[in-house]
Amino acid sequence: MWKILRIICAVAAAVLVTACIFLGIYVSFMAAIGCAVGALFLFVLCMLFKYLQEEREEKQKNKTKNLPPEDDAQH
Repeated sequence: MWKILRIICAVAAAVLVTACIFLGIYVSFMAAIGCAVGALFLFVLCMLFKYLQEEREEKQKNKTKNLPPEDDAQH
């Protein structure tokens, strides 16, 4: 789930950066600044989702390492 959210935020941030350039040229500087702030916010969310994904993967990795070895005689 975190990976999908990371991709969505990264794509949205890239779109906002592109829009920021055109807004700065054709509309106003303040619109470009607002767009850049939104892109920065999405980038920060992307980094947060990356951290959460790595934490979850590390927990799953530790769970599989701490499992007792399976004994073939039990099966």
